[in-house]
Amino acid sequence: HGMAAPERKAQLQQHMRATCDDAMAKIVDYMSSEAAVNLENYHCLESMNAAATQHYSALANQAAALNETTEQLQARCAKLQPLLLQVKDIEQSVDELEHVVTQLNEYTKRLEHRFRALV
Repeated sequence: HGMAAPERKAQLQQHMRATCDDAMAKIVDYMSSEAAVNLENYHCLESMNAAATQHYSALANQAAALNETTEQLQARCAKLQPLLLQVKDIEQSVDELEHVVTQLNEYTKRLEHRFRALV
C-alpha cells in the first residue's frame, strides 16, 4: 500500500480517536438514558407514595369514624341495659301473671261445674 509508516500511524491514531469519541458519545447517551429512566422511576415512586399516603390517610379517617361510632353505640347500649333488665323483669312478671290467670281460670271452671251440680 502506498502509505508511509508515519502517515499510517497518524491515520490509525485519528481513527482510534474517532472511535473513542464515538464510544464516549454512546456511553454518555447510555448514561443519560439510564439517568432519565431512574428519574422517571423516582417520579413514579413519588406519585405512588403520595397516592398511598392519601389512601392511608382516608383509611385512618374511616377507622377514627368507626371508633367514634363504636363508642357511641357502646354508650347507647349501656343506657339501654337497665331498660332491658326492666323488660326482662316485666316479662317474668307477665309469665307469672299468665300462670296465675290460668290457675284462676281452671278454679273458676271447677267452681262452675260444682255450682251446676248443685243447681
